[in-house]
Amino acid sequence: MSKSLAKLLSYVLHPLLMPFFAVALVMNLNTYIAYSISPQVQRIIITLVFITTGALPVLVAILLLQKGKIKSLEMDTIAERRLPFISTAVFYLICYFLLKQLPVPRLLSLMVLGATITIFIAWVLSFRWKVSIHMIGIGGLTGMLFGLSQLLHTELSSIIIGAILISGLLGTARLVMNAHTPKQIYVGFLIGFFTEWWVLIWFSS
Repeated sequence: MSKSLAKLLSYVLHPLLMPFFAVALVMNLNTYIAYSISPQVQRIIITLVFITTGALPVLVAILLLQKGKIKSLEMDTIAERRLPFISTAVFYLICYFLLKQLPVPRLLSLMVLGATITIFIAWVLSFRWKVSIHMIGIGGLTGMLFGLSQLLHTELSSIIIGAILISGLLGTARLVMNAHTPKQIYVGFLIGFFTEWWVLIWFSS
């Protein structure tokens, strides 16, 4: 894989876009979640998730960059990651509570709750170790699909396999860019996958 392709994949599959991708994907699955929500409310939810879990964290990161709190938006060092991580977790938590107020299936808010917990885990780890946030994000998306297939008794095998293949490509991209070690890649994916899966299974029962 070339470095230019690796960089493109890292941008397109940025972890801050994963909640948006996850919600948009769920709205297009053949399940009761999509059918029980009107198109207008679906647009509101997708917009809400994009703003709170994507746009606002990016805005904060840009402000931190301007104030010299971080050296780059890539946040290469673990010290640079702490403040953006905790602020992002707060925005995710706000999104979770806002979704809880809407008359929508609880699984949607639980998906965001799972993502919130993974950010908190990454924040804690950032005090001693640099885990791959990209892999936490794609791992969470994969774990979400796996959990939904169990809870909704829906055949999602092809989509899950696709998510795993994309995860492999993204992990390769992060290695090509020398952003992480293989261990940081694997641990990141496992944190995202099992946290998201556990939250869906445990809190929906």
